[in-house]
Amino acid sequence: RLPLPDTVSYATAMRSAARSREHWREALRLLDVMASRGVRPNAHAYAAAAVACETGGRWEVAISLLDRMREQGLPPSVIVYSAVMACCGAEGRWEEALQLLAAMKAERLAVDVPAVNIAISACARGRAWREALLLHEQLRAWCSSAEGRRGGQMLTERTWGATIGAMYKGGQWRKAAELIGEMRRDGVGAQP
Repeated sequence: RLPLPDTVSYATAMRSAARSREHWREALRLLDVMASRGVRPNAHAYAAAAVACETGGRWEVAISLLDRMREQGLPPSVIVYSAVMACCGAEGRWEEALQLLAAMKAERLAVDVPAVNIAISACARGRAWREALLLHEQLRAWCSSAEGRRGGQMLTERTWGATIGAMYKGGQWRKAAELIGEMRRDGVGAQP
């Protein structure tokens, strides 16, 4: 007799379906199946559902997953917020991505460089260069602070690339060139 699927089994199946253009809806269906079979979804299952929403272009559904988590007594985590932000960003919904980042901070979640990178990328896709630059500057200041240094936080090539991309998309060529110079001075992306 085979064991019944557990949370890990469902989350794994959901991740497999989530990135497929043909099967992304299956990941969302499995989230409902879990609940109907008394298996409590965890953050990884919700993150996979959010990735499925990104694949299917359903940013509104992704945002609703956060409320669904709360209703089930499961506080949204950085991983789920990040997946929902990425979904919003993929659809050009940069305002929603910034609201989600603000909600993460308000909920006192440990917002990290990858999460802010996702928000910067969302701004870049939405041609919101001012907001992307502000996030970049805030992140750079935090990474330079004692708290950021203690946590080993630093700007990555992805941070710089998303911000520079936002400048290009916004027609801010000089600022993009300036950022490339700053990135080089910081030694990011330098070849050994």
